[in-house]
Amino acid sequence: MNYYYDIILNWNELDAYSFYEWNDFDGLELIKKIPLIKVKHKVLLDLICNKVKVEKEFLDYILDKTLVGVKKGFKKIAYAALFTDSKNVVALEFNADGVSVSKSNLLVDDELNVIEATYGLKEVVFNYEIISKINNNKGLRQVREAKKVILVEINNLYKKKDFDKLKYLFYEYMREYANDIDYIYKKLIDDLNKEFNDDVLKLYYIIKLSYHKV
Repeated sequence: MNYYYDIILNWNELDAYSFYEWNDFDGLELIKKIPLIKVKHKVLLDLICNKVKVEKEFLDYILDKTLVGVKKGFKKIAYAALFTDSKNVVALEFNADGVSVSKSNLLVDDELNVIEATYGLKEVVFNYEIISKINNNKGLRQVREAKKVILVEINNLYKKKDFDKLKYLFYEYMREYANDIDYIYKKLIDDLNKEFNDDVLKLYYIIKLSYHKV
């Protein structure tokens, strides 16, 4: 079996964040050792774009081979591996049933180094089945999170009938006064479904700042 050493992974369920979407609150892990599996391009696409279930033989092959660096030494991840077609790389973790449960992309330098290390490696063949397709067309993580914060805030204000704050947010966003609460609510909701822009981003920051204690 081939291994790769000393990389940082950012596990996430199903949809892996691109390196430029990682943030300080993510549970990054320093992987000291992990199996490196070379596969065909189609196999890699299936692993990236779908939730899959691998055969037990493959699970046994990678069992307890991944080591994570911790303060007092190492801990093991039961079923994990790096998969590559010598052009792209993804890390997958599986549960005891062989179902993929989390995924991670790599930092740019790590991915380039892994790809360089795969030349000359033989492809590993294993059986797997596709359980469901993963929707990866969700836009940037930060945009999704900002829209979610705004949507939750607007809905909460509307339900709690905190109309003063709703009017205030609307004014800061639109730079116009309005008293029709239903119009304000609908306008804000409709705009969230449009392309993200600086005005929506400003509204997000205003909401965040409104909860900061002076």
